[in-house]
Amino acid sequence: MNKIKEVKERADIIKVAEYFGLRLDRAYKCICPFHKEKTASLSFSQSKQIFHCFGCGVGGDCITLVSKLLNINAYESAKQINDIFGLGVDFEKRKTTWLEVNRYIQEQRAIERFYKWHNETLQMMCNYLHDLKGIKKLQQQDAVEYYIDLLIFGTEEDWLWFKKTEERWCKEIGRELKTRNTRRVSTL
Repeated sequence: MNKIKEVKERADIIKVAEYFGLRLDRAYKCICPFHKEKTASLSFSQSKQIFHCFGCGVGGDCITLVSKLLNINAYESAKQINDIFGLGVDFEKRKTTWLEVNRYIQEQRAIERFYKWHNETLQMMCNYLHDLKGIKKLQQQDAVEYYIDLLIFGTEEDWLWFKKTEERWCKEIGRELKTRNTRRVSTL
C-alpha cells in the first residue's frame, strides 16, 4: 500500500488541524490561513476526513492541509504527520517490487518441491526396505536403514547432501520398485 494513503487512512484531520494551530469551533470551522478573511470559511468534515474553504476554494485531506501549511510536498507531509502522531507507517521500508515477489514465489515453490522429494524418497526407501529379500537384504539393509534414519532424524542440510550424492541410487531403487509392482499386478 502507498505510504501516503496509509497515513491518510490512519490520521484524524481534526487532530492534525488543531496540532498545526488552527482553532476550530464546535462546527469544525475556522478562519482560513490561506487567504485574508474576517469570518470562518474553512470547514472540516471529520466523517469524510476532508477540508474545504468556501472563500478561496482550497480543499483536500490532511496531507494536503499540512503540505499547504508548511509548503512541503505530499510525501514530506505524510512523513511529518506519521512522526507527530505515531501512526506506525514505516517510511524506511521501501516498496516491494514485482521482481522480489516473483523471487519469493519461486523460492517457496522450490522449498515445496524439496519437501515433496523428501517425503516421496522416505516412503520409497521404507517400501524398498520392506521388499528386500535374500542376499540383497544382507548387502543393503544397513545402508537403507541408515538413509531412512537420516531422512527422518537428519537436518535439511543432511537431506540436501543425500539428494546430491545418492539421487542416482534412489532413481535405481524407484525403477526396481516399479518393476516389482508391475510384476505383482500382472500375476494377480
